[in-house]
Amino acid sequence: MTTPAPTLSPDGRSVAYVDAAGTITVTTPATGDIRALLPLPPGSLHALQWAPDNAHLLLITETTGRERFTPHALRLTDGTTLPLAPENTLQVHGIWTSPTHPHAMATAVRRRGDHALHPWYLPLNPAHAHAHTSAPAHQLAHCPPGTRDWAFDAQLTCRACLVGLPDGTLRLLTTTNGHDWQPLLDLPLDDAPDTRLLGIHPATGEVLLLTAYQADAVRIAAVHPGTGDRPRTGAHPRTGAHPRTLLAAPPPYDITTAWLAPDGTPRAALHHATRRHHTCADPAYARDLARAATRIPGDLELLGHDTADTRWLLAAHDPARPPRHHVYDREEGTAVALQPKEPKEPKEPKEPKEPDEPPAEGPRTTALTLTLTLTLTTSDGHPLTAYLTLPPPAAAPPPLILRIHGGPWARDRWRHDLEATRLATAGMAVLRVNYRGSSGYGRAFRDLGDGEWGARMQQDLYDAVDAVVERGLCDPERIAAYGGSYGGYASLLALTDPRFRCAVAVNPLVDLASSDWADGPYWRRMRALWDKQIGWSRLSEGELRQRSPLHRVTDMRGPALVVRGAHDPRVDAAGIEAFVRARRAAGGEVEELVLPNDGHAVRSSAGQGALRQALSAFLTRHLGLPKPTAPTPPPGCNAPSPPIPRPRTAS
Repeated sequence: MTTPAPTLSPDGRSVAYVDAAGTITVTTPATGDIRALLPLPPGSLHALQWAPDNAHLLLITETTGRERFTPHALRLTDGTTLPLAPENTLQVHGIWTSPTHPHAMATAVRRRGDHALHPWYLPLNPAHAHAHTSAPAHQLAHCPPGTRDWAFDAQLTCRACLVGLPDGTLRLLTTTNGHDWQPLLDLPLDDAPDTRLLGIHPATGEVLLLTAYQADAVRIAAVHPGTGDRPRTGAHPRTGAHPRTLLAAPPPYDITTAWLAPDGTPRAALHHATRRHHTCADPAYARDLARAATRIPGDLELLGHDTADTRWLLAAHDPARPPRHHVYDREEGTAVALQPKEPKEPKEPKEPKEPDEPPAEGPRTTALTLTLTLTLTTSDGHPLTAYLTLPPPAAAPPPLILRIHGGPWARDRWRHDLEATRLATAGMAVLRVNYRGSSGYGRAFRDLGDGEWGARMQQDLYDAVDAVVERGLCDPERIAAYGGSYGGYASLLALTDPRFRCAVAVNPLVDLASSDWADGPYWRRMRALWDKQIGWSRLSEGELRQRSPLHRVTDMRGPALVVRGAHDPRVDAAGIEAFVRARRAAGGEVEELVLPNDGHAVRSSAGQGALRQALSAFLTRHLGLPKPTAPTPPPGCNAPSPPIPRPRTAS
């Protein structure tokens, strides 16, 4: 589960964050004041951001698992939650703000009866909009179906959008009135996963974006909306538009986060190699980040800054502990550590602190575990990065959990991983691999995964396991695969390989030979991208079946635990249950866990508890670990059991 990162107020005085119990909390580092404002169900908060007025927090929440997100404003003076969604709203996407409209936000809204998302202006207190010099809620623009991203100027006027076309390509459109959209740039299918809008350049009107279009990796680029220039090589044939690079990371890495000055010029960008790195266009940013690193141990990540850009919110990452957050004063060169309010936990023996080390946020849970960074080479010669979390030293090599990230256009990072820590503390080594097709390593590495599901992508995972075995870091007879979504697919397929004793799959895709799921409402406009990834138009049905867990049940050995969120809108529930029936019919052992309050991501408190309990019991039993004390099952979740009649859940 991903919790929104802490956020710094525009005046730089306060930080809002979600504590361990799920409560939205505001702390003032200078005074040490901590205010618990709003308890929320764990996992229900998807976005948290300050309003420019310093008096409200902007929230996007979702509690059903169906990914129907809702906007709210939280008033700090009295803790009142103000619903912001227009009437008949089914879903919203994104938060945009501007200092020129301190009492309002913009978001994209899909309303009942409409298949498209349109940007809306929402006052933070709808009942008193005029009293706050804010206009009533109104639609800012009318967008074509398939619109997936928007760019606003300083006046919160929608000026550009990205539209996904039926063939999988992207079209960048601009407008001056919110209705008459003019095509500016067509981006090929290859660039669809990585392209997103950053905003509008205030002086030139250029559209600012992150994209790998006409480049080897994602960089900050600008496209002029109407240059009138003659088309150059690579320019759009109708408009002459040609992206110019503003800032790029060292090859081959992708920029993931960009920081722009008010005048639109880049200041810095973040990319992930083995560790985190900032590329700075502004020498002052480079100087201050370097100076902050001498005061704050760990990998620094810039999370935000105040309006004056004199105070920064920095996260310090270390696999040995949860992220620590500091407010850094650029003028004074001082860093004040946040001291979040945490729930009381059983006391543990104290460890000696390093000299001048800021207190960690919460208990240091990984004192006896160790995370190694591995640089590996695949059997066909490509470099891979992996992270191995080792348990406390023991007489015998530990069992190994290969935990496979989803996506597949995602990646693992050098960071504190709570789940890996729990598993390692229980006596298992945990391996996380950035196999080919993972994001962050540039276009060439990402495209190596095209058409390689169940083939070279799968072999990358096996090569990484072999490297760990060869180094004597795990027991080669006790290896399990575990993952969600694509990771669940790869985990089930691993049961066809003799290296693996068992597998755990959360909301997996099970049948590559069928593309019906991609024709559903959730994925319809990404069907061409899935074809690029999976290869329906290039591979034979026999090859696709050979790469599908559903059609390989007779080749599998070892038990499986299959977990499914009842409200998952992305993966076909009927396909998962068909796999469970087929594997059992073939004589295989399958435990099934259905989480009634969750979707594709397991976010509810009950769902997370049930998953942890089932995962621990399953791995303990099948990897020969000492049996832990069984906790009481969380209410509302069925324990793993033989199949029982359940209603079919539409994807």
